[in-house]
Amino acid sequence: MTPPSISTLPPPPDIRQVRRARFGRRVFTVAITVFLGLGLLGVYGVRTGETTAEGGGYELTVHYTKVTRPGLATPWAVEIRHPGGFGDEQVVVAVTSSYFDAFDENGLDPDPAESVSDGERSIWTFDAPDGDVMSVSFDARIEPGVQLTRVKGEVSVLDPSGADVVTADFRTLVLP
Repeated sequence: MTPPSISTLPPPPDIRQVRRARFGRRVFTVAITVFLGLGLLGVYGVRTGETTAEGGGYELTVHYTKVTRPGLATPWAVEIRHPGGFGDEQVVVAVTSSYFDAFDENGLDPDPAESVSDGERSIWTFDAPDGDVMSVSFDARIEPGVQLTRVKGEVSVLDPSGADVVTADFRTLVLP
């Protein structure tokens, strides 16, 4: 007696399964192409903003990062204008301490003559600059462990008694 013949060919594929797999590959290819295209356009990089406030004879402008990612250099700067100059007075600036907790600091320019904290804010005292404008910049990057959060900040110019003269609010979104 002869043994029955056994085919070594695989069974024919289910046409629905083949179409589903092809559709899945096409969706994946389109998604990856869109993702890479947005990256080439700079959508995932740092985006900056600016906010301005006026009060008490001062104009306060904060240049800050609106959207950033961990590990990227994140610009932040304050410009204070006082028509007629600052005279011999020191300029006192208060910044929300929790905002800077998200950063790896590289430096503050210029260095304050004095720096203290009241628990909620870092208070920097600067010697009066020549002219009507004083600029302070912060060189830092976002901590690698800070992700998917919105960091809120506030900058104020204080009078000699420590009261806020003018305040500007801002927010930075940290994406993964």
